[in-house]
Amino acid sequence: MNSIHNIIKASIEVKQKLLQDDAMQQTIQIVANTCANVFRAGGKVLFCGNGGSAADAQHLAAELSGRFYTDRDPLYSKHYV
Repeated sequence: MNSIHNIIKASIEVKQKLLQDDAMQQTIQIVANTCANVFRAGGKVLFCGNGGSAADAQHLAAELSGRFYTDRDPLYSKHYV
């Protein structure tokens, strides 16, 4: 049980560090806006990696390409980007 606690605690610590890192938050916003603009223009974004990074890339691509059982209103995403 202790290892589960440690994993959760480490995850929280990473997120707390991210909350304190304005430069990283700005970078995330720039990347999100860039991706959204590419998709709106009919383009595509490619993700790649080796090993675990390849698995992360595949997961991210699947998240962005899936519809989660229903179509979404394109205007909905404008509120978050």
